[in-house]
Amino acid sequence: MALFFIEAVRFDDSGQRIAKVRWGKSKGGQVMPPATVDDPQEADVQAVLDTIANGDEVLPKFQSENGIILGPKVVGILYEDGAHGLSTASNDAPGHNLSDLPSF
Repeated sequence: MALFFIEAVRFDDSGQRIAKVRWGKSKGGQVMPPATVDDPQEADVQAVLDTIANGDEVLPKFQSENGIILGPKVVGILYEDGAHGLSTASNDAPGHNLSDLPSF
């Protein structure tokens, strides 16, 4: 199982759904700070969903005054219109959801 970090998101034209992410594989499997990303790249939502389906773990990564904070696990969701999207497994950590990441 590999570990991936999402560092930024791009929303679709509606501004409600994530269309792309800037992410990468954890460099050397690091989970604790610095939790660096090896070669960050832009990817669409389906690439993230495929990675999760393959059994890999994806986490949002936030920069704060106190260093790096990792958010709750990223999961796939299904919208009412049948489109697939991304969310976090828990919304119990205010300020640490995918929508709180920087935009690009």
